Amino acid sequence: MLLAVGIIPAGAIGKLFVQPLAANFARPQLAAAMLVLNGAILLAAEVLRRRSERADVSREEQEHDFKEVGQISVRAAVIVGLAQVLALVPGISRSGVTISGGLVAGLRHQDAAKFSFLLATPIIAAAGVLEVPQLVQAHLDASTLAVYLGAAVVAGLAAYASARFLIRYFRSGRLDPYGWYCIAAGALSLVLLR
Repeated sequence: MLLAVGIIPAGAIGKLFVQPLAANFARPQLAAAMLVLNGAILLAAEVLRRRSERADVSREEQEHDFKEVGQISVRAAVIVGLAQVLALVPGISRSGVTISGGLVAGLRHQDAAKFSFLLATPIIAAAGVLEVPQLVQAHLDASTLAVYLGAAVVAGLAAYASARFLIRYFRSGRLDPYGWYCIAAGALSLVLLR
């Protein structure tokens, strides 16, 4: 049920504004600027998380105050779902903003990442159901189809490997390094696109 609650905002906005949102993918300057914003969102989520941790009296109390994936509220799922809406704009990392939303909602890094990756599955499946038939109709020859299938397998393996890495990383890691990377990559892209 929580996954359904988290999917509704992005699904509704994506369906209602599909044409204007799709037009944004042809604007590299927008993607570069949003990458900078993406980095700022990640850094802000870390600051908010650390501030809430400092507000707790002891580490033990803090561990009990934070929610785990199986115990998150509908409110937290809505916060993560609303954060996912931002990913409809190119340059915004879906995983990054949903993990940030999870941190703001009170989840630990590892649990926010798990919920984020679980939330990605129905969204990616829905996108596949909508886009794959159009792709097959436009490029139906066997060699092109083989390339698409190969790319899908490689993308799936890379997504699985990166998800496993991030879940392990978040046992002790933070979003800060990725936030600074996004800001630097976006700023460099803006300079190169002039």
